[in-house]
Amino acid sequence: MQERPVYLDLTKISLPLSAFLSITHRLSGMYVFFITLPLLLILIYNSTTYEWRFNLMIEKLSVFSFFSFFVFVSISIFWYHILTGIRHLIMDLFHIGESLKGAHYSSIIVITVWALTSLGYLGYLFI
Repeated sequence: MQERPVYLDLTKISLPLSAFLSITHRLSGMYVFFITLPLLLILIYNSTTYEWRFNLMIEKLSVFSFFSFFVFVSISIFWYHILTGIRHLIMDLFHIGESLKGAHYSSIIVITVWALTSLGYLGYLFI
């Protein structure tokens, strides 16, 4: 006799920080592939075809607007994906931070570095 499947309420399960980073790394990878990559290709194309397009793009990106904020968020998510990917590579290749405690601290380091550098870049762009 087989047991019926147990219903798991995923909203009541608290994930460790390292599991949250692993899941968001996968989600950010999808965002980078479907949003950031095409956006950056369009920006590169527009900046290299004509001088007036380059000047228009610089003008649009130098003023705080929805477009410039969208570009900033996309680049920030790309940066997050890079940092979490480096964290995963260090754990897989060098076996550093594989314990629960090490994974937790490396997660805190990645989030801190990402937040500080992203906020610093935002401040550099718009202030």
